[in-house]
Amino acid sequence: MTRQEFIQQIKDELTVACALPYAIPDKEFNRIIDLALKWAYINYQYSVETHYFVIKKDVFQSAEFKKTRSVQLPDCVVSVYEVKEIKGNSRITYFGADFSAEKMIAQEIYLSPFNADDMVLRTAYESYWDLSRAFFLDRIAYDFNHNTRRLVILGRDPKADVFMQAYIKIAEDKMFEDWTFQRYCTAQAKISLGRILTMFTYNLPGGVTINGEGIKSEGQDEIKELLEKIDSENSPDWFMIFH
Repeated sequence: MTRQEFIQQIKDELTVACALPYAIPDKEFNRIIDLALKWAYINYQYSVETHYFVIKKDVFQSAEFKKTRSVQLPDCVVSVYEVKEIKGNSRITYFGADFSAEKMIAQEIYLSPFNADDMVLRTAYESYWDLSRAFFLDRIAYDFNHNTRRLVILGRDPKADVFMQAYIKIAEDKMFEDWTFQRYCTAQAKISLGRILTMFTYNLPGGVTINGEGIKSEGQDEIKELLEKIDSENSPDWFMIFH
């Protein structure tokens, strides 16, 4: 759906398919859509998607990086939530640098010696993996600001290529097909129309009175319901424990 088609869709609802003689200007529609997109990309989970990037190690050796300790990311990037060095060779025992619970389970099943002190041995192994991670770190400390799109590297310089996991914006025309975004923009348009109609009073032909406050209240109530819906969908399904 194009932006003009999206605007026409909202117009059709505001005017009840041209049954009513008033709407808001196209400039105001574009302002509402632009602000709604900026809000959605930060607050609405279905407005972004996960993408993976590799930053070559040469970037971290450049004069520009050494001057600012930052990497300029594309405008499509909304947030960054993982930055790790890419390590391809094993550095301790028979596992690589990418420790995981799955590997630990496989090691316990196939590589552990069979003995009576299995639980003690498992505890020792897990303590070993936990301690080893402190010496063979692959995660990179970083900071990211979605306004500047700058990835700032904190602490040590990466020694290898860096893997980055990030959220990027979906295409604008895809947002126009999202029901929640459609309702959000329509509700904002109702609020804007209500503000216009309540700035002065007049009657339609036949003495019909325009209820601008009713249109405005309808939009405000819909915005409230949509925000509650979005908040309920964004509830976390995980937690982190630091020790």
